[in-house]
Amino acid sequence: MERIRKAESVLLGLQSAVLVAVLLFLVVMSFLQVALRQLFGGGFLWCDTLLRHLVLWVGFLGAARAAAEEKHFAFEALTEHLPARLHGPAAAAARLAAVAVSLLLAEASWSFMLEERASGAALFTAGELTVPAWPFAAILPIGFLLAALHTGLRLWLAKVPEEASPR
Repeated sequence: MERIRKAESVLLGLQSAVLVAVLLFLVVMSFLQVALRQLFGGGFLWCDTLLRHLVLWVGFLGAARAAAEEKHFAFEALTEHLPARLHGPAAAAARLAAVAVSLLLAEASWSFMLEERASGAALFTAGELTVPAWPFAAILPIGFLLAALHTGLRLWLAKVPEEASPR
């Protein structure tokens, strides 16, 4: 059990590092774009499109982090009016539903990403460089899978008492 917790901790660290890097890039490029517009009357033509797509990365990585910390949206309205003895089963049912929905959305977004790849659609072009759209759509299935993984781990770890795990 401890290995699973450690592996998730490493995964969360990696997610956080990517999130911070993307967020830092967003801030720097946004500032640069505004400065170029103010000073020279224009910026990079491709920058706004890139930044919009990177906002998706921040959103999905943040949502996966929230799922890991159980700070995402929850079915509290459902459990609020239940007797205390039913809070645990209701929370488990909510987690299970969240995992199922996340996996369904991961499958649908995987298909979308593959279609983007097959179509050869370009996100933008900068001179001779054509940047494909599909790598930026990859955050959709990745984000849903991460949310399902973290929520599933919360469900599983809630069922295993701390003292039952071998050390």
